[in-house]
Amino acid sequence: MTNLIDMFEQRLKSMPRADIRCEGCQENTASHRCVECMHYLCINCVKAHRNLPLTKAHRIMANEEYETTISKGTLSLEGFAYCSVHPENKIEFFCETCQVPVCTSCTIVKHRIPEHVHRDLKDAADEYRTELKFMVDELKEKEQEAEKNKTLAQQIHIDLTEQCSREERRVRMKAEEIIKKIKSEEQRLIGELKNNYKMKIKRAAVDIDEMELAHGNLKSACSYMETLMHYGNAAQLLSTKGDVGSRIDQLISLHIDTPKQQEGVIFTPNAEICEFHRLGELRSDVCMSKCTVGNIPNQLWKGDSADLLITTRDSKENQVIPIQQVKAKVRKPDGLFEDIDVTDNKDGTYTATVTGRLDGKYQVTVTIGDQPVPGCPAIIPVVKGLVNTIGNKGSGEGQFDSPYGVAINRDKDIVTTDTENNRLQITTRHGKCKKILKFEELEDIFTPCDIAISCDNTYYSLDSKNNRVVISDENGHVIGCFGQNELKNPSGIGISPVDGSVYVTEDDEHCVKIYTQRGQYLRSFGSEGRGQGQFKGPWGVVIGFSGLVFVADFWNRRIQVFNSHDQYLYSFDCRSEDGEMRNPKKLSIDNDKYVYVTAGNTDSVLKFESSGKFVCRIDSDSDALYWPTGVALTDDVPCRVIVADTDNNCIRVFLQ
Repeated sequence: MTNLIDMFEQRLKSMPRADIRCEGCQENTASHRCVECMHYLCINCVKAHRNLPLTKAHRIMANEEYETTISKGTLSLEGFAYCSVHPENKIEFFCETCQVPVCTSCTIVKHRIPEHVHRDLKDAADEYRTELKFMVDELKEKEQEAEKNKTLAQQIHIDLTEQCSREERRVRMKAEEIIKKIKSEEQRLIGELKNNYKMKIKRAAVDIDEMELAHGNLKSACSYMETLMHYGNAAQLLSTKGDVGSRIDQLISLHIDTPKQQEGVIFTPNAEICEFHRLGELRSDVCMSKCTVGNIPNQLWKGDSADLLITTRDSKENQVIPIQQVKAKVRKPDGLFEDIDVTDNKDGTYTATVTGRLDGKYQVTVTIGDQPVPGCPAIIPVVKGLVNTIGNKGSGEGQFDSPYGVAINRDKDIVTTDTENNRLQITTRHGKCKKILKFEELEDIFTPCDIAISCDNTYYSLDSKNNRVVISDENGHVIGCFGQNELKNPSGIGISPVDGSVYVTEDDEHCVKIYTQRGQYLRSFGSEGRGQGQFKGPWGVVIGFSGLVFVADFWNRRIQVFNSHDQYLYSFDCRSEDGEMRNPKKLSIDNDKYVYVTAGNTDSVLKFESSGKFVCRIDSDSDALYWPTGVALTDDVPCRVIVADTDNNCIRVFLQ
């Protein structure tokens, strides 16, 4: 309403004063204005306005006075308000109980004391103005927030519009780029197609010429003979007998080759344009006698894979992409057939991957359009047992002198305690030396006999001669040492995958001592004897993922098993397939299911179920192990068994 009044006032100000009519009678020119009603009035209407009970208290100002007051900004619109119930009374009070303005009569009739509480109208209005001021301030803050959000929304609108335009340009650029590449691919394919057909079409044209020449000679001879027979006299007919007969015999004996159907080239479109924007390939019929299967290994280690290369060719031995489907299957040693995935290399070659999961003969057959490729089935023997021997005696890279302990690090390399060379040596499983760690900053000569690697790839080397554990990183930087105060003659070390505790076996004290990875001594268990939980020279220790602790009780020829609270659970004898008792040395465990043990007395590597049932022997007599000690497992399927062949000064790798 205030806005409307302001607009109306602006409009009136712009009008000539002669045009302002009285808003009372609508006839005379207005000379005054009522401040409360905001009406322009003439002299007559001013008198009537002042005589009416409802408006007699209104302030009326002459037009000039009103405009002057307005221009100075000193006009107050406050006037008297009259009660709607008692029109003759001014409103002077505010009923707090009913929250309405009232006159004196109302306070007596409908808003009586003490049921109703009254206040002076001006005091109540002033208090409400104060409240309104706080609310208006909050409203202004809200209005500023709304304006800020409106500005943000407008900016988002602008950003989205610009982003849409920008991304549209990117789409168009990419489309143009793809179209350009597709056009280039189109030209390449058409050029290649024409080149393929060029010689074939030329040969077909030569065949046409040869056939036309032969056909013309025969047709001419037939026409001449028929004319001679019908129109020649007896003398003419017989005089040409010799030449005609010879010519007929010559023409009849003429050999006419049937045109050969040449191998065609067809276009096979791709279902979807790939990232290289190739529309498709040109495919041809193949000549089976020219197709080959290559990269066939003489043998395959169990668990390894071989990629066979299938090459498809036409009759001229050109490498082509065949129209027919290329398939491969293998007959495994157990007699079952299995399809092999064949990868199309899009250049006339295919790759078929064979994985030897069973030991024995694998028979691979490759077919093109259901016809076998010459040389199939290809026979691939899959073998197990000793697959690699790493190193020999010496002090150079890749050489060892009495290697005792082995472990597998985070990079799947073999870490060996090269004991008499006073170092750790890191090699790949194929035997290449990657790094040698000597720890020359240590005060005493480092002589490692065993090693364990934590899950964060920290090395814990058991330095037997100095009765300590050396902590280092994979680069050979020494982090610290511990155990000098407790260890007397340590022989084996292991780390729990459950809580990270470090277990060390004591050969002379016939016990197992436990530390934190920072070297804080926690406790020990075991004593000398043959009873449950007692040891006679414990050598190796390994902890499974379930927390079970397996200890190689060397002189008692058994494996003892404890829980994570050092409580004895059970034990089993270290017997081989012939029933002979062996002396267990070092241990490794495979997913809590199988335990691998290096054993003395006919040196060998034995495999047991975690319950103690003998499974098999990993090595064979022909491998000629000599005092095997450390043993570790890779995470391959099947896993490789890494053995430190101590007195042969090498590392042996077995597939089971």
